[in-house]
Amino acid sequence: MITHFGDIGFFVYLTVVMIPAVWLGLTQRRIAPYGLAVSILTIVVMLADSKRQLALLGMFFVGEAALAWAHLRFLKANGRGHKVERRLVIAVGLLPLALTKPSGLVEFPSLGFIGISYLTFRAIQVLLEMSDGLITEFRLTAYAYLLLFFPTLSAGPIDRSRRFDQDADNPPPRDVYQRLLGQGVWWMVLGAGYKFGLGSLFEYALADGRLLSRNLVTYMYGYGFQLFFDFGGYSLMAVGASRVFGIRTPLNFRYPFVAESIKDFWNRWHITLSFWLRDYVFSRLTMALIKRKVFKNRSTTAQVGFLVNMTVMGVWHGTQAQYILYGLYHGVLMLLTDLYETRLPFYKRFKSAMWYRLLSIVVTFHLVMFGFLIFSGRLTTA
Repeated sequence: MITHFGDIGFFVYLTVVMIPAVWLGLTQRRIAPYGLAVSILTIVVMLADSKRQLALLGMFFVGEAALAWAHLRFLKANGRGHKVERRLVIAVGLLPLALTKPSGLVEFPSLGFIGISYLTFRAIQVLLEMSDGLITEFRLTAYAYLLLFFPTLSAGPIDRSRRFDQDADNPPPRDVYQRLLGQGVWWMVLGAGYKFGLGSLFEYALADGRLLSRNLVTYMYGYGFQLFFDFGGYSLMAVGASRVFGIRTPLNFRYPFVAESIKDFWNRWHITLSFWLRDYVFSRLTMALIKRKVFKNRSTTAQVGFLVNMTVMGVWHGTQAQYILYGLYHGVLMLLTDLYETRLPFYKRFKSAMWYRLLSIVVTFHLVMFGFLIFSGRLTTA
């Protein structure tokens, strides 16, 4: 059994399966059919010792694909005005994730499998864009490639179906692919340095009794950097491998520790998740609240949207207390940031000044690090 971007066996395997992809790319042939075959093979190889996960993943894919096909057929026959059907479809699509998340809190066998959170969000995105009329056909192989694409299988980034299909269906010119290949190899090397070099160094320093584990303050900063280098490194490797297969999977991190506000931070940290939630939770929720005139002004609506959106983000990570608190914490920070930026003249007067921007980076950095301490569970178990 190999671990996704986690051991030498996987990288040997990855090198072997990338060679035909490079040849296809350099000869301007479609990589997608080969990429789908490799993705299925990779899942079988990774889950060879876990028949339960393999079976659950198979059932998940069959169920979500059947749901997407049936939903599109219904829309074509009946139009897009049936809200009850739409809500029912989304609820059914979320059911595997809903059954999995509470497994850490109550005693029943885990229904989880590798990448369930990321796979579910991709599947839900397809259903929503079908409802919006943006996706008008269902191709089983294209759907399978999106959901099962092996570089991003276990922990994202979360790609969008129409963007993904555009890359899969249209092989780039040779010179463009050469740039993608060079970029992809470099990002895989850089990501490995992040994850196995700096990430492992911080992980070692955080071990019980070692330097960074001795008090909450040093642990907080050490854990924050370890989380970034570990997950950021994984994401870079996943994006790099995607480039080799001709897929321009979006980057997941963009200098998050120089963010000038919490809003700016979420435009830089776990970007594909935060943008997914922005587009499919926050925007849709606030539009519905405005339409129904639930609140008197849009500012209040946006602030409620921030709280709900970030709480969903926390629950998406898990139903344990630290994840819910982490989501609520960032929801409150987003709400307070919105109040500060929209109502206080001080912000509007000084927001462009260099001293203010530098101070904002320092304050945001410490707020973010405290959030990571909550996320770690150290506070709830202390």
